Amino acid sequence: MDPNTTAERTRNPTWLLLLRIAVGASLAALLWEFVTAGQLITYNMDALPLHYGGAFAVHAASGVQLLAAILVWRLPGAGSPGGPGHDRLVAVVSLLAFVVGFPQAAVGTYGPLQAHVPLAMLLVALVVWSAVLVFSRRRTG
Repeated sequence: MDPNTTAERTRNPTWLLLLRIAVGASLAALLWEFVTAGQLITYNMDALPLHYGGAFAVHAASGVQLLAAILVWRLPGAGSPGGPGHDRLVAVVSLLAFVVGFPQAAVGTYGPLQAHVPLAMLLVALVVWSAVLVFSRRRTG
């Protein structure tokens, strides 16, 4: 059987489940960041340590998401019903989200909000895009 067919690629959904959990964790961490950022905008400085801690959660979740996306893409039998091209796209989008998170956090700590907020929007767009890809029911063949 061709390893890229749907039947063969969905044989072991463990890594795909891990990827879905990681994407959900990334979304939850970003939601936390929005809530704490809203508190900071109203000058509630008690939210600063919570926002700072949430940044670590975003990095951890996006790192696990990237690792899981690579495993789903590269391991035999671990792929999604979308096929290897779909899995590669999820891995690339996850990589972009992971990479964008670092300058976004650095600008938040050391730079102007005028750069921090647009990078946050880009980060959210990338994570939401990966969620759409990971949770879609797209089938090949």
